Order: sequence, then C-alpha cells, then structure tokens
Amino acid sequence: ISSLVLFLVGAGIVQEVLKNLKPFEDVPVVSVETKKQGDNNETSEVLQKPVKEGVKVSKGFYDTNLSEKELENALNYFEGVYRPNLGIDFSKDNKAFEVTAAFSGTVTKKDNDALLGWIVTVTNETGVSATYQSLSEVNVEKDAVIKQGDKIGTSGENVYESELKNHLHFILEKDNQALNPEKYFNQEVS
Repeated sequence: ISSLVLFLVGAGIVQEVLKNLKPFEDVPVVSVETKKQGDNNETSEVLQKPVKEGVKVSKGFYDTNLSEKELENALNYFEGVYRPNLGIDFSKDNKAFEVTAAFSGTVTKKDNDALLGWIVTVTNETGVSATYQSLSEVNVEKDAVIKQGDKIGTSGENVYESELKNHLHFILEKDNQALNPEKYFNQEVS
C-alpha cells in the first residue's frame, strides 16, 4: 500500500510540473551589427544599376509571373527562334552610354563574341556574377580586381539583339542560376 501511495503522489507531482510548463516557442533573433566610426570592417555592398540616370530598361527579364504582354516583350527572336531574355537590357535612345560595375569583384571573363559583342563578367567573393554584354569598348582586363562604380566600358550594338540598337545586356547569376536583376537592385549582393 505504501508503494502505491508513493507512486500516486509521485505521479501527481509529475502531472503538476508538466501542467505548469510552457511549450517551447520559436523566438526570432536578429543580430544587428553597427559600424562604429573608425571601424575598418567592410559591410556588404548593395547591388547598383550598371548605368547612370537617364538610361532605361528596354527589355525585361523573362519571368513566368509576368502578364502576357510583358512575357512577349521579354523574348528574344533570333534566326526564327524565340528565346527567354535571361537578363535585362538598358538603352538610351540609341546613344552610347557608360557602363559601370554593379558591385566589386574580379573580372573573370573578357571576350569579344561575334554575336554578343564585347562581354565582361565580374564575380565577387560570394559567387555572385554580373555579365555585361553588347559593349562597344572595354576598360578592364581579365583578372583585374575592380570596385563598385568603376567603368567597365561603353554600350554598343550586337547581332543577337540587333533590334535594340545601342544597348547593354546585363545578366545577374548565382550558382549558374540567372536572376532577375530588377528584383535585387538596392539589396545586399551576397
């Protein structure tokens, strides 16, 4: 009988403890670091447009969430085939304009392509890459380390998107996946 009484008392204590316990709750924790004056630690850059004011987007990124008319405008027609535009195109009334680095990084490609014009690719330390196509002249060399805002080159024309005349084709990629640059402008490059 005493064993039964001890068991029941123990079970009652355990039930009372369990009843008073609160369930585990996820609490969001945000770590915010502030840069103190004189602190040399670099903060992550935000993606900037590779062009100055007055240069507009003439052809957008092909995204299945677009309206039918926007989807049609985001296709490239070449040699009888429609292909999705996996970058965005900037133009300025068929006038040449300066093209600048959207973020800091290393020039991993510099090539003069018969269809696409001069091509420059810049890759940062997190593996994000920006490709600048349809350049008429290039101001950087392969393997050069450049800073955000440095001049990459000058816009130009190419055979692949000849209907756009003088323009810049800008591609943003991470892990070989094309991203819509317009969704990432003014966001951290990482």
